[in-house]
Amino acid sequence: MARARLLLSKMWFGWIVLVALVASGVVAHAQSQPAAPMRKTCSVNTMPPNPAETALNKGDFAPAEALFRALLAKSADNEAAHEGLIRTMLALDKVNDAAKDAEAWTAASPASSMALTALGDALLRQGNPRDAYMRFQKAALADLCNARAYYGMAEVNTLAGNHATAKKEIDQAYKLHPTDDDINSAWIGTLPRNERLAKWTDYVEHSDQISEENRTKQKTLLEKESLYHASDCRMTPSSPKEATVPIAAVMDGTTRFIGYGLDVQFNGKRRRLQIDTGASGITISRAAAMFLGIQRQDATKTQGIGDQGDVKTSVTHVASIKIGGIEFTNCAVEILEKWGTLDSDGLIGGNVFSGSLLTLDFPKKELRLAPLPERPEDKKGEAASSVAKGDDETVEPHDQYIAPGMEKWQWIYRSGHDLLMPTGIVQTKRMKDESAWKEKLFILDTGAESNIISPAAAKEVTKVSRDDSMEISGISGAVNKVYETNNFTLAFAGLRLDAPSMTSIDTTKTSHDVGIEVSGFIGAPALYQVVLHIDYRDNLVWCEYTPKK
Repeated sequence: MARARLLLSKMWFGWIVLVALVASGVVAHAQSQPAAPMRKTCSVNTMPPNPAETALNKGDFAPAEALFRALLAKSADNEAAHEGLIRTMLALDKVNDAAKDAEAWTAASPASSMALTALGDALLRQGNPRDAYMRFQKAALADLCNARAYYGMAEVNTLAGNHATAKKEIDQAYKLHPTDDDINSAWIGTLPRNERLAKWTDYVEHSDQISEENRTKQKTLLEKESLYHASDCRMTPSSPKEATVPIAAVMDGTTRFIGYGLDVQFNGKRRRLQIDTGASGITISRAAAMFLGIQRQDATKTQGIGDQGDVKTSVTHVASIKIGGIEFTNCAVEILEKWGTLDSDGLIGGNVFSGSLLTLDFPKKELRLAPLPERPEDKKGEAASSVAKGDDETVEPHDQYIAPGMEKWQWIYRSGHDLLMPTGIVQTKRMKDESAWKEKLFILDTGAESNIISPAAAKEVTKVSRDDSMEISGISGAVNKVYETNNFTLAFAGLRLDAPSMTSIDTTKTSHDVGIEVSGFIGAPALYQVVLHIDYRDNLVWCEYTPKK
């Protein structure tokens, strides 16, 4: 689903100062390692979820918290209940309370595998995948039969793009505890498509770990996946492997600049869509859909920035979508049903081009595509193929690969289409003090009309005050509370951004949906000054910046 667009009353570019950094290392990354081998006999846990776990699985978080606390009141040394309580608190967005609980538990029981797992869960939700992975590893070494520890390592490796390693860890977790609902769901997600659909269909039909509301939603999604897979969006074989497409200004009327976009033909009719690395796929406005003669097929809902709730959308498939000399066939397109939700005809996510190396050269106003580098383990030509596999083919997972010549690219985390850039923030006057830097995750979002930081992150390095003069709205309506920061400095992808001030909004909803703390958005004011290279397959980004003379 397309994430929210930030529709600000004004755009400010003048105060942004990007400086190339000579030294890196402000932010470190999680280093993946294989799951610890089994060295003792473990009993497979086939016990069904207890009522507290069932409530958590169904999304009944408040009742789940009460049930876990009741279990702990009966037996204070019930480690499974304690770990479940901390996961429930994280689901309720009581992140700081959950982290404090986990830290106190590990301090009191440093050798407890479940305590280490709970601390890993908290660290991951706080936006610290590297330290979370270390705790999960320690938990697995402390108890080789702890399925949740392997599951936690798999979560981090999935974010880091190490999908082969993550699959091994999920397989290990499933062998140990197949009735854990999180583990079972993650394991199903690793299966070949036909087997995966069959397992999901059985789960949705018979599982008692899903709410009736979600059961209905999942049945609809499964029906759509079964119906549309034969016509999934794919690049035509005749499309060039390398291409350059002009980038054009997207305007609201004749005077207001919104951003940069691409001219896209839908069955021969043209609309200009804003390039948005913070969105997924192709989303168009209701007015654009009417002009294009596109009829909706399925209704659903989406959400994004704003405090007025979900927005009704519909999904249709378009036989031909052309962007320059590139053609995609039978592509899903999401239509926003509410009038006036977008200031443009629509959005095109960077992940539309995930089968290629994507370059967004904003200074030259060009989008460029090149083949993905061939990995050592690839069959000849497999890496460069943008054609989807058939139903009966198994797509082998791979770990991240840095091809020769790509050493300067930065390893990032990715959750779905969201590009999570490790970012350092610091009080500007303390830039030279390495201990003063704070490590955070920001989403790279060319569709955001402003750079954004969360109040919680900003308060760690600068002052934050309420700003009632700033209006921010998105797909989900207006943001109720907007703040402004004093000066501070960010560092990302070898660049430094000195910000005299920055807009600040609560990012809790985004963090909850992504499953990891998102401290802000690096938006158009910064990204429009760079050449942005993205390798979605290997979680790699490279930002080239040439100062203006």
